[in-house]
Amino acid sequence: MAKQHQKGFHLADGLDYLEFLRRLHLNLKPEWYFEVGTQTGASLRLSDAKSISVDPSFAVRHELIGTKPELYLFQQSSDEFFAENRLTVLGATVDLAFLDGMHLMEFLLRDFINTERYCSADSVIVMHDCVPWNSAITARQRGKGPTSDWTGDVWKIVPILQAYRPDLDLEIVDCAPTGLVIVTGLDPESNVLSDAYDEILARFKDTDIEEYGVELYFDAIDIVPAEQSRWLSACPRLLPADWKRNPDVSIKVAAPNRETLTAWGDYYFALGLAKAFSRLGYKTTIDPADEWYRNSKPGGIDLVLRGRANFGRQPGRKCLYWAISKGLRKINYAEADHVFWASRPMYDAALKGEMAAKSSLLPQGFDSDVMYPRESLRGDGIVFVGRNRAGFERVAVGYAARSGHGLKIWGPGWNASKHAEFVCDDHVENDRLSGVYGQADIVLNDHTPKMKENGQPSNRIFDTLACGSVPVSDDAGWLPDDMTEYVYLFEDEESFGRALRAASSESDTKRRKRLKFASQMRETHSFEARVRTILEVVESLPVEGEHETAAEVSQ
Repeated sequence: MAKQHQKGFHLADGLDYLEFLRRLHLNLKPEWYFEVGTQTGASLRLSDAKSISVDPSFAVRHELIGTKPELYLFQQSSDEFFAENRLTVLGATVDLAFLDGMHLMEFLLRDFINTERYCSADSVIVMHDCVPWNSAITARQRGKGPTSDWTGDVWKIVPILQAYRPDLDLEIVDCAPTGLVIVTGLDPESNVLSDAYDEILARFKDTDIEEYGVELYFDAIDIVPAEQSRWLSACPRLLPADWKRNPDVSIKVAAPNRETLTAWGDYYFALGLAKAFSRLGYKTTIDPADEWYRNSKPGGIDLVLRGRANFGRQPGRKCLYWAISKGLRKINYAEADHVFWASRPMYDAALKGEMAAKSSLLPQGFDSDVMYPRESLRGDGIVFVGRNRAGFERVAVGYAARSGHGLKIWGPGWNASKHAEFVCDDHVENDRLSGVYGQADIVLNDHTPKMKENGQPSNRIFDTLACGSVPVSDDAGWLPDDMTEYVYLFEDEESFGRALRAASSESDTKRRKRLKFASQMRETHSFEARVRTILEVVESLPVEGEHETAAEVSQ
């Protein structure tokens, strides 16, 4: 059933809340994780920490143990759990908590009060369901509205904390379907909420959201796009105090609509950029094709990831193209303020034409939140991650399959192929790729004929090197100079064999050097580094009025 979005309410349609929680776990790396309201285990399975879960009626449908060093499940109400001092007995200080229990404000308030007592000043508490899309789902009794969706009245925890605990830092994130509230600045010694508990209930319990004021509620909260949240950074920090003065950034990708966004590889490239822009204080969105022109606010920056995206410059906004794939066709390039070329051959060709004055070389990069060197054991043999494309033979996979070495494949379209025996899964989450690469002896890479023609090295090479892993790739004709000694190239099956032998016999000295280079890449090839370059170019561009479109001149 479609969501009946009611006027005045916010429809949270950003990153799915479980995906956000997955990345939060990866970034915070808590020692102890605590959860109220587990049900199927969809959220609990995301934790690799020592974990404690409370639910009065588990209905687990997921494998929960994984790599957790300790796991404690308590099938009882959270009130009973806290009354029995279970956390004290376990000796746990909660580093990260997710409160998603009974959807009534008094239950969530008690869970928050009791959880905070076991936190530290650096702990994080996350709460669910505080961004409803209509009033019906906020009823205190489930099933009273025209839909089975139900947030209950836990939205009230936000104005309660705003009123009684202004010392806390609240970030409300636009995660589908009903938002997340992230609370920090916790004080385990505070008794403010427990002392005022009866007063709070008298003030809030019998007030529904219409009586409270829908406009009042949503005007009092600043809902942050998930990609902008500081908690997606490996080192979360506050945005600069003057961030609202910076131009907004809209990253344009070729995905046709938001429903298909995450199925496009360019989305994850854009996501890494969005996080880097956001950490530097720039409000950033990722726009699929049907939303390209939704934001026409003057003063902002439109950054077009040129693969299939052909975006037209909007008056009053800077227009930048980054040619990360495809060729030199001049569609829309001429009216761009600046074009970044992701390969030396493409850049050199641009310097010979009319684009010379507004072109620069900017290779692809990697997301340092996701790709980083790990101290893990190698031994998974040869790994390939990618789609089995119709009409395009993955020659590296064929060579590897015939080599006799262990081969593992992740990606769609392989199960019905002649290499089906090597398939591990038809999908691997983007934030788990570094684990796959980090444990591989060798990571295979290849390029489409068009990428070879343009000398465009695959983003997979950047990711592999950033993980400290060993890439074996066909030769696309160009690599950034500092990468060349760390990539083994081949042109045919015979040279593939030589590359494989060389990659497999790296000395300990070369391995240590490779890992050091992986760490250095954060400063030279990460999306943070690329964003700094982009912003330097933006600063050098002429002010509005010095570059006018034909339409503006004719007026």
